[in-house]
Amino acid sequence: VLATGAVAQASAQTTPADEAATYRALMREWMGADPAYAQLQYDLVKAQASLAVRIEYLTGVGVLCRLLSDDDARLIVADGGEEMELGRSVLLEDQEAEFAIYLEGMRQGALAAGGSGPPSPAQCEEFAQPGGTLIKLLTWTGRQQFIRPGILASPRTLP
Repeated sequence: VLATGAVAQASAQTTPADEAATYRALMREWMGADPAYAQLQYDLVKAQASLAVRIEYLTGVGVLCRLLSDDDARLIVADGGEEMELGRSVLLEDQEAEFAIYLEGMRQGALAAGGSGPPSPAQCEEFAQPGGTLIKLLTWTGRQQFIRPGILASPRTLP
């Protein structure tokens, strides 16, 4: 009984930071033992990076169109990159270096694809259409958003 109480007390004292560190250590151990698993994790983080960069780019469009506040933009970008950063934190050393180059290339590509000037009024109008990109981005703030009246958007809807 005394041992059970000590375990319960110790587990009640774990913090989210402790849990994250334990997760990272366990993931790195698995990845070091299985190259196929390490490659799978790397591919997953690259996919998460693609979504995070898309969210960064679209959030910038929303700010330039004056449809998103700076606070909402920061929150959306942080939430959009959260899974990528967690996955990135467990990459092996050589994967991390390669991933940093990949991520920078994705960001530069998104900027180049976006054109050289601010969005046009027509582009901003399209961005703000009901159920469109703006509403989908706002689902990343943690606040409820409606695609149409009475139809709730899923949290973290893909833009």
